[in-house]
Amino acid sequence: MEYRIKNIALGIISLCLFALMTIIASEYSGSKAKSTDDCLSCHEDKDLVMDSDGSKKSMFVNPELYKKSAHSIAECTDCHLNYKAEELPHSADKKLENCRTCHEDSKGLEKSVHAKTQCIDCHGSHYTKKVSELKNEGDANCMSCHKKKEIAKFSSTIHGKKGVKCNDCHGDGHNVKNISRNQITEMCGKCHSESKMNFKGSIHHTVFKGGGKKTPVCTDCHGVHNTISSKHSIQSEACLNCHLDEKMFPGTETGSAKFVEQYKTSIHASIKKGEMESAGCTDCHGDHMIDSPDDPASSTKRARLIETCGKCHADVVANFKKSKHGVELLKNNEKAPTCSDCHGEHSIKSALLSDGASKLVMADKCLDCHKDGKIPHKNFKGEEELITGYKNSVHYQALVEGNESAPTCSDCHGAHEMELAENPDSKISKKNIANTCGQSDCHGKQLTNFEGSIHEKGVNAGNQDAPTCNNCHGNHGIVSKDLENKLQKSRDLIQLCTNCHESVEMIERNELPTKVSETYKESFHGLATRGGLKEAANCESCHGYHNVRPSSDSLSTIHKNNLPQTCGNCHPGATEILITSKIHLTDLKEDSPWVFWITRFYIILIFGLIGFMLLHNIQDYRKKKKSNAKNEN
Repeated sequence: MEYRIKNIALGIISLCLFALMTIIASEYSGSKAKSTDDCLSCHEDKDLVMDSDGSKKSMFVNPELYKKSAHSIAECTDCHLNYKAEELPHSADKKLENCRTCHEDSKGLEKSVHAKTQCIDCHGSHYTKKVSELKNEGDANCMSCHKKKEIAKFSSTIHGKKGVKCNDCHGDGHNVKNISRNQITEMCGKCHSESKMNFKGSIHHTVFKGGGKKTPVCTDCHGVHNTISSKHSIQSEACLNCHLDEKMFPGTETGSAKFVEQYKTSIHASIKKGEMESAGCTDCHGDHMIDSPDDPASSTKRARLIETCGKCHADVVANFKKSKHGVELLKNNEKAPTCSDCHGEHSIKSALLSDGASKLVMADKCLDCHKDGKIPHKNFKGEEELITGYKNSVHYQALVEGNESAPTCSDCHGAHEMELAENPDSKISKKNIANTCGQSDCHGKQLTNFEGSIHEKGVNAGNQDAPTCNNCHGNHGIVSKDLENKLQKSRDLIQLCTNCHESVEMIERNELPTKVSETYKESFHGLATRGGLKEAANCESCHGYHNVRPSSDSLSTIHKNNLPQTCGNCHPGATEILITSKIHLTDLKEDSPWVFWITRFYIILIFGLIGFMLLHNIQDYRKKKKSNAKNEN
């Protein structure tokens, strides 16, 4: 009985305790719900403001957003401590609950770069964002604090466009970290492994490992957040920023800041392809694998320079490799020129647009090597004099006077495809010289006259005896045709023609008429010239100069139909008998019997008279001698 009473008593006490706990829980639950509703009943007013340091601060909380937030299950008083609803402000000593009280998984945040940053700066306060929401927002949340101009450009960079996020480099969650200068290469190398490997073999990385504090790493060239991908910006904002520093690169020699500065006015920097230079630092020196200038494998080393230039100038380099210069360079001939020897290194100028690369300058540059015996010439004795004689030529003098249409070395020899005259493809081979001299803006009219001439036909047939331009005018020391001494010019021209037309071997090889020069010299014209008559006809007066043709050619100036006009140039009104008679009398008895017999008559008469006078004088002398002897006896 007593046992049953105790059980009943315990049951009643348990029921009472359960009822009390239920009431307390109910009251507590009601008060909590009431607490949030009470707060929102005021704070859902959009016009609710309070004074804060002399300014109005909104106290509005959007109920709908709050209910959707990660903290919708929490109450205002869970975060806002020392809350007193009946007082305004509600908390005289404003204090917020430490987020880590609930979020124990945020440990490690104290080691993060965000250690002093409040949680609400990233997650929000009343509209607390879940982790999934933050990920969906991407970098926008980071940008809300990091508003520097450089960082703000990140979304428009190559990284931003390809979906790279802040946390890909800096880490995510609570483990956000700064990246030290020593870590940059490895960090970038996670995505750019090939570039990292190239960079580690470069002169930049070698100097960096040796303690060079100013030696560039990835971000120095490409930028940090405003990542640069165009070579134009890299060169403008990176390479030149360092390499124009005279404290880092003093002096004036190769590699100095003054030397590099020449690039800014070069043709490579001046001509643009869109927004970029036509050729920049990385085009020649490489981007990540920049070799030391002393490294034999360097892209700017003399032995590899034509390969480097050939990346842009493939056609030019292909011609250069076939040229005499290129062949000798590939043979490792130290005297053979490479691209920079003629064009320069950083100071490269346009041959067409710049005074620094004018025809006159280029001629002097060629002569720097091809004079004073610096490069031996094996063609024939006197070659050196011919080359040096270019400075005395009418071509060079015209350049000095400012005539840029006058030819320089490259106009005749070619710019990159220079070949010896023995090469049939050379611009100065015998077959090609006339076309070279007659090219546009040069001697086109003379070329037209020369075409079809007896000389031109011989040249095209491969006759090495047939003359072309340089046989008459010379190679380098070409003089003006307008000589002041007209008589000397005439005599020189006669000598020039007779050099060939008096050669027995040349006459025999080409079956040319014999005694042409001899008969001219004995003609009235020849005798008059030898006697000093300036107006006397010479070879070109009758035969022309470029359009020399045989008399059988109807276009020849000595064709029977054209002789009246030819002779009439000097002898107006010349009779047909005169102009149809033979000029070069090689066989006087056959070609002109009257002249032959008259000549013979005069010779007999002259010798007869002289003989008779001599005989008379001898007889007179003998007679006088005998007379003197008788008188003495």
